Amino acid sequence: MSGGAGVLPPRARRWLEAWHGGDPAVVAALYATDGTHESAKVAVSMPELGRMILRGRVEIEEYARRAFARVGRLRFEVTRVVEDSRGCAVEYVRTTAVDPAPTRVLEMMEWDGGRMTACRVYHL
Repeated sequence: MSGGAGVLPPRARRWLEAWHGGDPAVVAALYATDGTHESAKVAVSMPELGRMILRGRVEIEEYARRAFARVGRLRFEVTRVVEDSRGCAVEYVRTTAVDPAPTRVLEMMEWDGGRMTACRVYHL
């Protein structure tokens, strides 16, 4: 399945609403207990980890908390979603209060039922 923001599949809609809501606990709750989140932004936001991958909800929640504290509200304008039974790819344009210049981003999400098991983020 593919489409723009008007036809977001339920999993992609939950993901978008979690990040737009600005609550780190809600973002972390999207993930399985042992879920992972990989992004170059991890190394910048959490240099003490010495890696680009977050493991588990505790690290993911802390990452989201730091992201919201640093940039304020995030806005994602979804341009394309491709989904199958195991996951989805969401392409979007990101803007923030501190950096209004649009940035293109692609997130590859793997899901098991209602929880994300892995997410890989590519800033273009």
